Amino acid sequence: MRSLDFSKSAVIRYESELVHYFRQLLADDPELAWLTPSGDSAQERPPWVELKLDAHARRFKPAYSLKPSIPELESALRFWNDPLPPLLVAPELVPRILDFCRQKQLAAVDLNGRAYLRADGLLVDRHNLPERHFRYALEPRNVFVGKSARIIRSLLTDRARVWSQGELVGRTRASSGLVSRIFQHLISQGFIQKQSPREFRLCDPLGLIDAWVKADDFNRRTTAVRYTALGGSPIEIAHQLACWSKEQSVLLAFTQWVAGWLRHPYTEPAITSAYVTRLPEAATLERLGLRPVNDAGKVCLLIPDDQGVFLETQTIKDLPLASDAQIYLDLQRTGLRGPEQADALRHWEGFCRP
Repeated sequence: MRSLDFSKSAVIRYESELVHYFRQLLADDPELAWLTPSGDSAQERPPWVELKLDAHARRFKPAYSLKPSIPELESALRFWNDPLPPLLVAPELVPRILDFCRQKQLAAVDLNGRAYLRADGLLVDRHNLPERHFRYALEPRNVFVGKSARIIRSLLTDRARVWSQGELVGRTRASSGLVSRIFQHLISQGFIQKQSPREFRLCDPLGLIDAWVKADDFNRRTTAVRYTALGGSPIEIAHQLACWSKEQSVLLAFTQWVAGWLRHPYTEPAITSAYVTRLPEAATLERLGLRPVNDAGKVCLLIPDDQGVFLETQTIKDLPLASDAQIYLDLQRTGLRGPEQADALRHWEGFCRP
């Protein structure tokens, strides 16, 4: 078996670089046997590539894209007129594009060795090869963190609204450049579409939420502190915390079980969870009957790594709640029937609507 240089890593800026590293992958792939035409120059784009796997041999015509988008791929497939099936070649295949390729049975490979190859009698679905870290220079690494997540959160406050980029700059306090880059990324992934040169609308809000769930790392973006409570229901405790936040000018937004139940009742809340900008001092804890514990507890206060969560809130029964999408995200992998409450919220007609 041929050995692969596992130190491969590069930021791809030009199509010529993409072609160059693709040819290297073809020559050094440790698992798949690739052929190109005899006499083919290493400096040129191969007119075709052939994959040999067991008794199967299939030819494809490479189609290069630095940053493939769903609209681009849909258009290319619609007007493809070569007798050979296309093979999408990209620096990095993100999950959204891979899902599209599977749906359309479009063969695709990236410089990291990720491959989805589909033809008559052939199916290859391979993960990245080790130690390969290729990506396109302008591809966002994670649009679901920091100020980028503020843009996602704001868009999901109203799934039917037509937005302008300027509105998002004001709502998220992000730069116009960042908003523009995130919009272009979301368009390329098929999450939003242009209504006019200055207007945009979500076309797959639930798909965007699913992508956020997959990318989310709750423990990295929050610091959780838990407390036991001497008495009171979760809603009563919530009102007590809301009074404290107003008295002390502490930003607060309820989330998880209590917020899901207030937004769309399904499971009785067992824990009162809230984002806060700071924790209560000792005197307040004593007055509220709260005592810190290492785990469990009836109250969970969350310090977020980015305060954008407080920019999109809603008020229900005089209590400030996080946005619907944020509540749904925070209910994932929680236990205590949290995922059931999340699923009920997702399928409610008012979900992500003002």
